[in-house]
Amino acid sequence: LKKSMAQSPNATDGIRCRAIDATPRPQSASLLNNPEEYKIIDTDHLRQPEISLRIILPLLYLLRQKHGDAKVDRLIKSMGLDPAELNDTEAWVSIKFVCLLRDEIFKQLYGLSEPPSREDPLWQLWRQSGIVGFERALLGDILPVLRAFGSPGFLYSHISKEVRRANTVLKAEVISQAPGRVVLSMRPNDPETYEEGHEFCLNRVGVFEGVPLIWGFPKAHVEHVHCMHDPINPADHCEYIVYFKERPITQTLRACCAPLACTLLGYSAKNFLPLSSSLMSIQTLPFIGLIIGIGIEGWRAMFSIQKIYDADRKHMQNVIERADQRTMDLWRESHQLRCLALDNRNISAYIPQALLHRLRMSRQQAPTLGGSRREVTILFVDIRSYSTVSEHLDPEDTIRILNDCFAAWMADVQKYGGTVLEFLGDGMLAVFGAPNDQPNHASQAVRSVKSMVKSMDQLNESWDVAGSNKFWKCKGISKLGFRVGIHTGTVVAGNLGSNAQMKYAVVGDAVNVAARLEQLNKKLGTMIAVSGDTHMLLCDSLKSWLRPKGHHFVKGREQSVEIFTHGKSGESSHPPGAAAEKYPRHYRRLSLH
Repeated sequence: LKKSMAQSPNATDGIRCRAIDATPRPQSASLLNNPEEYKIIDTDHLRQPEISLRIILPLLYLLRQKHGDAKVDRLIKSMGLDPAELNDTEAWVSIKFVCLLRDEIFKQLYGLSEPPSREDPLWQLWRQSGIVGFERALLGDILPVLRAFGSPGFLYSHISKEVRRANTVLKAEVISQAPGRVVLSMRPNDPETYEEGHEFCLNRVGVFEGVPLIWGFPKAHVEHVHCMHDPINPADHCEYIVYFKERPITQTLRACCAPLACTLLGYSAKNFLPLSSSLMSIQTLPFIGLIIGIGIEGWRAMFSIQKIYDADRKHMQNVIERADQRTMDLWRESHQLRCLALDNRNISAYIPQALLHRLRMSRQQAPTLGGSRREVTILFVDIRSYSTVSEHLDPEDTIRILNDCFAAWMADVQKYGGTVLEFLGDGMLAVFGAPNDQPNHASQAVRSVKSMVKSMDQLNESWDVAGSNKFWKCKGISKLGFRVGIHTGTVVAGNLGSNAQMKYAVVGDAVNVAARLEQLNKKLGTMIAVSGDTHMLLCDSLKSWLRPKGHHFVKGREQSVEIFTHGKSGESSHPPGAAAEKYPRHYRRLSLH
């Protein structure tokens, strides 16, 4: 490229596009320091469909020729993309990608900390790429499609449609047109948000110069008379005057050579034929020669056209096959997306919503084992007298009643910002303050319990209407209730298990204490047991809702725990002693924790 510029010092004659000294993008520095991190970089903004990759591929082609594949691949990786992605001629990229590519080219391939001044010949790389993009070897299967326009003038007249197919942020317009001359303008669809450097203008100049190369004609001459990037007098659009040759006169003369030669041969034939010859008349010889010449030229033209037709047919077959393959790929991708959406819907039912939201926000980072320390409030709740009730229940009825309870409790927990981590037989484990921070986690936990009391009353009313209460009324239990233990403390919240399978869990003494408090309700004849550590964090209105129950020892702790419960409404309507006296052999309490 430098050699061709040295041989053509006036290569930029007629181009009055002024450049702005672009500043390097700050985010690229971190990518250069860690080029292997491109796999976890969010590059959606680089893939926004604004410019067809067909416009960028000639530039990459020139860079690979000059600097080698290894350096160009490393440059692309530093931008957070896979080099294989840039081999798809049907792909699109964003304006930000092109600007970032420009900065990285100067940094990594030319060792420049910032783009050079506008007079530097390195900028002509973009103009040269525009020309190279129209060479027949690089056009590939799209060559017969463009050649079908018939002539450069016809393609220039339809430039607005072609620009829309390759660029969604610019619009082109033909201002005037005459044989061998056309005036074009380019302006952004949204001037307020459109940003580009002057290298875009140089690339467009190269594109307009290279159009005649499709038909084997000389390059066009382009004058850039108005520019949006002129730092002194910027215009609201870029205007180009293009001078080109439609078809050289030599081709017309060559087509006449054979008929003229045969006609002259017919005139000269009379010198070699006898005058009395009856085979033909002397006057008809030139006409016969003309017919023979036209036939020879027609045969030659037909042979040339057939050769072009065969090549175009081969290219078009490739285009059709690629279009069919693209259709199949799109169908497979859409099918995979549908399957992924269904899988996401099905799998998300097994994951807490708060945790699922965090996973979606950090989808570029794979989950890892381990966690962090945080203060949370743990809530353990289970169905009171579940073993007695479920003894004579069918499995289907048991599942239905459990699901009714869990659905109501889970709604109450989520209503106040809690997260349900597990369902444990007839019990449920919930946490407030993890995985998301929650300053008032203790108060929210107690509020959810107050809501559970109302929910259980509503469930009992619905079971009374449906007749499901007969299963426990026959055991002397008027209605189903629950027992809950609440404790606040420090835990480690994070992923537990193995790299192959893991779950989000909370681990620590606070979890054990909450479980023991839930079991302590049976001994105290209460429904709610709140620890003193939780009680001291509550607001005054919630503290008044609870009453002290004294200090009690729980299994696994040497020190006693201060207990608070909820007045008369918190007392059990079915004391364990009464049930044991009435059903001494059948009353059993199975702990599933």
